[in-house]
Amino acid sequence: MAWDETGLSGLQAQLAHEMLSRVTAFTFGPEVRLVRGVVTPPDRPGAGRVVLWDGQRLDSSVAFDVPLTDTQGGNIPSGDLAAALRGVAADRSEREIEEAPRDAFGIPVIDASAPVHAFVAEPRFEVPDALHAAAAAFSLPPEPEEPPELRLRGFLLVDQATCRLYLDTPESQDAPPFGIDLPLQDEKGSVTVGVTAVHTALPVLVLGELERMRKDVHDPYCHTVYDLGDWLSGS
Repeated sequence: MAWDETGLSGLQAQLAHEMLSRVTAFTFGPEVRLVRGVVTPPDRPGAGRVVLWDGQRLDSSVAFDVPLTDTQGGNIPSGDLAAALRGVAADRSEREIEEAPRDAFGIPVIDASAPVHAFVAEPRFEVPDALHAAAAAFSLPPEPEEPPELRLRGFLLVDQATCRLYLDTPESQDAPPFGIDLPLQDEKGSVTVGVTAVHTALPVLVLGELERMRKDVHDPYCHTVYDLGDWLSGS
């Protein structure tokens, strides 16, 4: 079949949604870990078990039990759990793995409760976490029940402190998307994942105020770029 530009834009949005899950892959230097499974440990209520492996050898698998709630009983956002788990997995030692108890599949299981709770008390996010959070706010399932006000067509890490999201509207048809630049660090230079509120405010900005935020840059992936950094900081 032949796809028109409108249909192709939908496929592009689906691709962005699918690839977004790969942004925060479990990678540590030259070492790569993929998610082999997520299960509920039968002997640990209130915890989730995430099994990681290298994607080639099943005997490389290591399971980490992560708490689903913080020390006060509140739920821990899944994004925070993923960010904490990457740090836990990167810091594990071979000796710790060798001495860990095994589950019914022979997979070593490490209790990650303490380091996850420590992360929740003092989050230490990385740039991929911030990029994922910003783009995920606009990423939709391939077949949403209702058309969104704004749709994620793509995303790009411009530099260590800025991501650019490529968005369009239901009225865009086959027009190129527009870009918005979002900061990934706060005024102190710390990585932040707190820009997701833009998802709620941006449709209003599109109707009026966004034009004053136009950025004088050329980007072949969109027709216009808007910088929301000052607007988010209130300056």
